[in-house]
Amino acid sequence: MPIEVFTRYVPILSLAALLTACGGNETADQTTETVVRPVKLITVAEASSRLSNRYPAVIDAAQSSNLTFEVGGLIEDVPVTESQDIKKGAIIAKLRQRDFRNNLDSAQAQFKNADTEYQRALRLAKENAIAKNVLDQRKAQRDVAKSSLDSAKKALEDTVLRAPFDGAIAELPVKKLQTVQPGTVVASVIDLTTLEASIDLPASVIATVEQRQNKQASVVLDAAPDTRVEATFKEATLLADALSQTYKVTFSFAAPEDLLILPGMNATMILESSGTVETASVALPLAAILSDGDQQFVWLVNQQSMTVSKRAVELESGIGNTLVVKNGLSPGDVIAGAGAAYLAEGMTIRPWE
Repeated sequence: MPIEVFTRYVPILSLAALLTACGGNETADQTTETVVRPVKLITVAEASSRLSNRYPAVIDAAQSSNLTFEVGGLIEDVPVTESQDIKKGAIIAKLRQRDFRNNLDSAQAQFKNADTEYQRALRLAKENAIAKNVLDQRKAQRDVAKSSLDSAKKALEDTVLRAPFDGAIAELPVKKLQTVQPGTVVASVIDLTTLEASIDLPASVIATVEQRQNKQASVVLDAAPDTRVEATFKEATLLADALSQTYKVTFSFAAPEDLLILPGMNATMILESSGTVETASVALPLAAILSDGDQQFVWLVNQQSMTVSKRAVELESGIGNTLVVKNGLSPGDVIAGAGAAYLAEGMTIRPWE
């Protein structure tokens, strides 16, 4: 290259080198910039002797019934509607009674005739004017007629379907002038004053039931998360589900007047109980627990430097959104909660507001 050409490009090359150097320094500054991650801080509280666990629950009516006619026929009247409140004994539906009344009249006439013949045979028997086998025959005929009369009366009574308890009409799958067969569901009635909440508990929880005292239960509807309704234990199955290996436990509760609770709604059952927990134990939110192989740990926060360090912890067996730490933490320690999964040893953090 001629000397005059090289001299012409020297300023340009110098400027490019300068810009490259400046760009490199800017990248280096960005690389060394400290990342401060926002984290929810949790102050560890003493577990004392009260444990709290939450389980998904399904609401059901404590008392429900599918009403059916024991006889078939044409529905003549349905004086109720779905969701209507009813009292015990209220008429739900009625079949056309004409044929049933005719059968009753015929059965009454047959019984009257059979009873007359039997009474006549009794008088003759006292006078030894009739054989004993004839008297027995008249008695048998009277008994058969009486049975037919009772059946006719029962059939007529069965043409009227009544509410077995105070409640509400949950479902009404039939209509007026519809012909139904015996056993066809005419209405479903439920009692909404007392309800049930059922949960599935694993064997590990069932096995420690005897260690818990002063158990308290409450129901929180997904649709009304700010309202707690007290519940009481009702029953539990003693055979585990073949697939989930869990046991169904049912609690009963009274529906609040200001809250409409219906069967099928989703809820959360909160179980609180006193347990055999050491005084040094602490309650730890499940979101703060991390795993490194078989070892569980949390991120302990140094409040002066606002850095985190790994702290191994030993947990008591159990399920729920709060677990008990037997070793590794003390009341008053500050740990990382939400966001803990994104931290590393020595990382600087700031409180997540």
